[in-house]
Amino acid sequence: MPTNLRRVTGHGDFHFITFCCYQRRALLASPQARNFAVQILAEVRAKYGFALLGYVIMPEHVHFLIGESPTLFPAAVVQVFKQRVSRTMRAQSTNGNAQLRQFWQRRYYDFNVYKREKVKEKLQYMHANPVAEKLVAHPRDWPWSSWSFYATGKGLLKMNAI
Repeated sequence: MPTNLRRVTGHGDFHFITFCCYQRRALLASPQARNFAVQILAEVRAKYGFALLGYVIMPEHVHFLIGESPTLFPAAVVQVFKQRVSRTMRAQSTNGNAQLRQFWQRRYYDFNVYKREKVKEKLQYMHANPVAEKLVAHPRDWPWSSWSFYATGKGLLKMNAI
């Protein structure tokens, strides 16, 4: 990742956030791992009160589309999420992840989203990600994203209104 990333926060913008597992390893490859990640996302969201517009949990990376929390900057939200997921995964590990010193890449990408059209674009990108990676034939077949909520009103997590 670039060393000169500039983060713009404190203006109430939405943030399209992307971060990867360490060395892009598929540390979230199992359904159990992705379920833990979704559960932790729900808990972090409930605790810090940020709007969640979209997400997708992929085997080796994660995308969020979130609003700013009234109590934490997006960087701190990402940090709390990453710490909780890595600790949970190490504690639950049966395949050697417990010995993995680093679960996540250190940085993350943050793109401010100002316009409704850009929100739609980022949601479409996230929802198409499992199809593009040839994990499933259709977004409905990947439950670890916000696609189901938008398509059916049901899903693993309820999304905030745009």
